Amino acid sequence: MDLLGSDVLEDERYLVPAVPHGAGGLAWLRASVPRFCDGPPHARRRALVDALLAGLEVGPATGGEPTAVLLRALGLPARCAPDVALVAAAYQPHAPQSADADAAADRLVARCGRRDEETAARICVLVQAHGALGALATARRDGATGPPVPTTRRVAPSGRTVEVDLTGAPFGRGRHACPGRALTEVLAP
Repeated sequence: MDLLGSDVLEDERYLVPAVPHGAGGLAWLRASVPRFCDGPPHARRRALVDALLAGLEVGPATGGEPTAVLLRALGLPARCAPDVALVAAAYQPHAPQSADADAAADRLVARCGRRDEETAARICVLVQAHGALGALATARRDGATGPPVPTTRRVAPSGRTVEVDLTGAPFGRGRHACPGRALTEVLAP
């Protein structure tokens, strides 16, 4: 797979890979969050995530538990953390999938109240923060430099899926830039 520079993230011809719709589990979640869509659905869902993040009150994660801090801030019990971890591990469509991760996604939906885009936004914040902050903690522990998530994927104008190097853009760029940059700076200073 080709590895391109992060400048393509500013090019509207490079789209996020499409995901199939689903009635439940990870398929429903992916089809309902801003991460896996473009155009008006992305703008609408991104606005929900931005509004959610603007209203969160969090402090630094003590003891290395940023997911627990986020769960509290979102009014969810700490016992949801294992479900967040299962979903985060399978969130990307090219990651290993499991029935356990699908069930965990459905439990998070039930805990949040209903299957809608606001619930998807809450779970999106939890799952994406869990994955990125976990990778950041590992990188710092190992003395590694560079972004915690080194690449992302896009579909080139030719229709071919490409990887995009995030070395110079650790929070991404363009319309899909990470909305959680300020949150990351609080939870993992």
